[in-house]
Amino acid sequence: MVGSALVVVFQAFNTLDIAGPICILSNSNFSITVAAKDEFTTSQENIVVKRTISFSEAKKHLSDYDILLVPGSRSRNILPYVQPENGQLLELLDVIINFAKPESSVQADQKQRTILSVCVGSLLLGYAGVLDGLTATTHRLAPKALRTACEEYIIKTPGAKGTRIIPEDTSDTVSYCDAGINDSGVRVITSGAVTNGIDAALHFVALHMGRSAAVEVAELVGHNWREVKA
Repeated sequence: MVGSALVVVFQAFNTLDIAGPICILSNSNFSITVAAKDEFTTSQENIVVKRTISFSEAKKHLSDYDILLVPGSRSRNILPYVQPENGQLLELLDVIINFAKPESSVQADQKQRTILSVCVGSLLLGYAGVLDGLTATTHRLAPKALRTACEEYIIKTPGAKGTRIIPEDTSDTVSYCDAGINDSGVRVITSGAVTNGIDAALHFVALHMGRSAAVEVAELVGHNWREVKA
C-alpha cells in the first residue's frame, strides 16, 4: 500500500460521499479504515456500514493516516447535532480537530496529512474551525449553512479569521477547492456536489503520486475528471 485513508461516518451520511472517493483511493493502493461512533451506521440512503474502528480508537492512531475523508449529509442532519446540548457529532468533531491540528511536538515526524470534505461535509470542518483563515467550497445549495457553521466558530473563538466561501456567485460551480496547507501543516480540500468528491480524491492522488497516476485511475473507473487547474 502507498498510503492509508481514514473515513469517518455518522448517522444519515451520504453514501456516495464516501463510496466515490474510496473507489479512487483503493484503486490507488490506499488502505481504507472506517471509523464511527457505533458499530453499524445507516446512511441517508439506508445503506448500513460496519465500522473498522471506533472514534476513540481512531484518535489514538491519527498519525497513521495520510488522509481523513469527511462525508456530508443534509444540513439538518449536521448543524443541530454539533451543538453541546445535542452533541451526537461532538466525538466526530474531536477526531476532525485532532487530525487537522496535530501536536507540534510530534508533527515533524509525521507524514503529510490531508483532510478532504465532500459536499456538505464542509459544515463539519467549518464548525470545527478547520476552515478558519482559508478558502472553501460546498454544495451549491449549502453556502448559507456553511457560513453559519463558520460564524459559530468565530463567535466562540477569539481571534478567529473567518472563511472565504466560493463561488461567490451562486450560479457558478466549483468542483473542489484546495486551500493549501493550514497553520498546522495539514492540507485542506473541500469539494462541491456529491460526485465532486471523486474529483477531489483524484486531485489528492495527483498530489501524492503524480498526475499520471490520477489520470490512470480516472480512466480505470470511467470518470471524467473535472480537474481544477492551479
